[in-house]
Amino acid sequence: MGGSGLGSEGGAGGGDGEGDGGLIGAWNLAGDGLDGSGRRRDARPVGGANFGPSTDPAVSRPVARLAGDGARFDVEGVAIPGPDFSMSSWINVPNAERSTIGDIAARFDPVERRGFSLGVHHGSPCGNHGNDRNLFFGVDSGTAPAWTDHGRPSASTIMVCALAVHDGSLYAATWEAGQSDTGHVYRLDDESWVDCGTPGQANAVTRLAVHAGRLYAGTSRLRAGGSDMSESTNPVAGGQVLRYEGGREWSDVIRLAGADSIAGLVPFAGDLYAIPMYSEGMFRGAARGTWSSSGSPGRRLLALGVHAGALYGAGNDHFDVASAIAQTAAGIVVPARSPEGGGGVFRYDPESGWTSIGMQPDTTQVYSIETYGDRLHIGTWPHGIVFRHERGQWAACGQVGDETEVMNLLAFNGKLYAGTLPGAEVRRLDDIGWTPVGTLDRTLDVRYRRAASMAVFRGELFVGTLPSGRVHSMTAGLVASDDRALGLGWRHVAAIRRGSAIELFVDGNLVGRRAGDGAGSLGLDRPATLALGGGPRGGFEGELADVRLHDRALTERHIRAAAARPPS
Repeated sequence: MGGSGLGSEGGAGGGDGEGDGGLIGAWNLAGDGLDGSGRRRDARPVGGANFGPSTDPAVSRPVARLAGDGARFDVEGVAIPGPDFSMSSWINVPNAERSTIGDIAARFDPVERRGFSLGVHHGSPCGNHGNDRNLFFGVDSGTAPAWTDHGRPSASTIMVCALAVHDGSLYAATWEAGQSDTGHVYRLDDESWVDCGTPGQANAVTRLAVHAGRLYAGTSRLRAGGSDMSESTNPVAGGQVLRYEGGREWSDVIRLAGADSIAGLVPFAGDLYAIPMYSEGMFRGAARGTWSSSGSPGRRLLALGVHAGALYGAGNDHFDVASAIAQTAAGIVVPARSPEGGGGVFRYDPESGWTSIGMQPDTTQVYSIETYGDRLHIGTWPHGIVFRHERGQWAACGQVGDETEVMNLLAFNGKLYAGTLPGAEVRRLDDIGWTPVGTLDRTLDVRYRRAASMAVFRGELFVGTLPSGRVHSMTAGLVASDDRALGLGWRHVAAIRRGSAIELFVDGNLVGRRAGDGAGSLGLDRPATLALGGGPRGGFEGELADVRLHDRALTERHIRAAAARPPS
């Protein structure tokens, strides 16, 4: 990277005629955290952040290496005097399918919800891989959330089971009732839903995953009694994994042995993993196209997720499926099988198999897995409690309102959000508890309403519901996102605040822009700690080099010039 990298940007002119005006800090991270701007704002390594050779053999100089779990570089006393600023960096994510990637840089106050964060949405919070290496830049000035209703994908949709962002578009997988009674996948084009066909012939498509640049779907024969609804008239078994071929065409990949449902579909370490909903086991689809059993942790699983380089499964204590559904429909809480608690979370290693990382009190099912604040968080039934794993123990983060089930957890623009049952609520984790931000399904005369699926698209938090079968989206502050997967290898990223707008660039190209009141006073004029390779969701899992912070909005010419000097 050396002298031909971005280390020259803050020097005499940087080769583009704009000089170093407004440069607050310049951290080459070429073996140390020294501030090359001359302002003596050095970056201090925290939590195992270190320097070493890049995984890219073409890069000869040292780079900053981070592995999440609190590793970052802190720069103390950073203030941005005016409203405009620019943050840029070279980044490399060599192990994307073993990580949640995390935040590249942030100065964010989670209590006031003021500041900014730059990072990557990548993960599978409910066993559904909804965001695959989607870069984002978010700001907030403590704004009130606002919701938009994007309608119902079809007249027969009763549940939007999964949402996924692929190649610039949002896809919705549905449970259908009525005349069609066959699960579909739809694509949101502007504000219209386009039918992308029926993967398989079961009544629901329950999971979506983006893997190796392709969109996959998992099908299920959902048993409606678990939602206290009339059973489907469609008897066709699910348990299929299919790949999208464009238009309304899907190709068959595998049918899981002995399964008629898919509860999780997640890429990890180059392979695609799937779990059934009504039976035990996990299956691995290798890159060469073969599938094999990965065993069972001793109970059914409800979700899969990746955290800190490992694959995790969320446990389901309901052993007898028919009995559990009947009792749930009758309002009876099935007790946990384990005296120390139920549900359970299990870590999977391809070599050694499954390891329990503990049970949770007052819990029989774990529905969701998400990384926030560098810690593994889970959402549970039947008391609607979110737990955080730290120091080898599970700590309760409180009940989400009066709800009984936390179906989804998703980190968005600096905060953690939960989607619930039976009220189809979305709530935000604050220091005072779980703050309500929306009730998305108000269908009358039903026992259960679900905020059933989540993903981030067009800089908004999208949520699918049951039984109304609608899709809603929430803004909180402003978020600019790249809805195409970030390319592998070294990439130049830049985040710009320009007046009332924010802009996001990759390799010198504008990939996202949002404007509005959410970019008000961010509180950045007060000196505080700037995190490099860290932020509210969690530490960056990758490599950083040549980080720059300016107190002005750089021109597109300047950004293109910086991106044209690639790592050497």
